[in-house]
Amino acid sequence: MKQNNGSNQQEFTRTVDNTRGSTLWSFNFIRTRILTDLLNDLMELEKSGVNDSTCDEIQKMLGRIHNLSTEVPKGGLLSGSPLSKNIDRFIRTYVEWNKINGDNNESINERKKLLKKLRKRRQSISNKIRRLQYELNNNLDQKLIDETYNAMSKFINVLPDIFKNLSKSLSDYVKKGGAIT
Repeated sequence: MKQNNGSNQQEFTRTVDNTRGSTLWSFNFIRTRILTDLLNDLMELEKSGVNDSTCDEIQKMLGRIHNLSTEVPKGGLLSGSPLSKNIDRFIRTYVEWNKINGDNNESINERKKLLKKLRKRRQSISNKIRRLQYELNNNLDQKLIDETYNAMSKFINVLPDIFKNLSKSLSDYVKKGGAIT
């Protein structure tokens, strides 16, 4: 806290640590790469969808991201809904995407529409995360983030040919300083 030009008003500094390997950097990587590359993989799978067991694993992975977000406060009176609600909407839309069965034109078109909706949901998550950098920096637990990335890695290692983009993201995460055990 520092004085502002000799007046009685107090100015609060809200700095964050987003250096490579930091907790905030690890979470931001989910926003910038993980969710984006998941959507890129789903785009390649829109003709067929994914089987139920793979869908369950994706939902578990997204559920872990959701769990991380429940630690984050809303960020003030005017900030709208909590981040966890944005992620929950993304997960529900993904479930809709995967419930579409078949490889006919109608099914493919329906998955395309929902993929577009998923992109919008991802963008709203990204926008919310950008606004909540201070709250994220001060409320996330690195151990939970590490566990989330470890679970993603185990899942991706089983299906690297299906989730090529996501696999590359995880590899880049490690190369840039993220930890996966």
